[in-house]
Amino acid sequence: MVVETATLLSLAFGFVVGIVITKPKLGCAALLLGPIAMIAYISAWQQQNPELIRSTRGLDFLFVPFWPSVGALCGFTAGLVLRTLDEEK
Repeated sequence: MVVETATLLSLAFGFVVGIVITKPKLGCAALLLGPIAMIAYISAWQQQNPELIRSTRGLDFLFVPFWPSVGALCGFTAGLVLRTLDEEK
């Protein structure tokens, strides 16, 4: 999985969470699943491919979850805005 795919999936997940979960604090807590899933994916990939691990692969744990987290926050915000516009009508 590339970072772009993970970002788009996180964007969709954040959008669904923003629409479904009515409490913003609980929604933000649910968004933690994105970075946790990416860290688990990186760990599994590194265990399956030990011959491809280099000295900079440890940085994957810091920088790869960042973009899906940003995507999830953007999707969550869009979901909240859409839900509040729907509630006003």
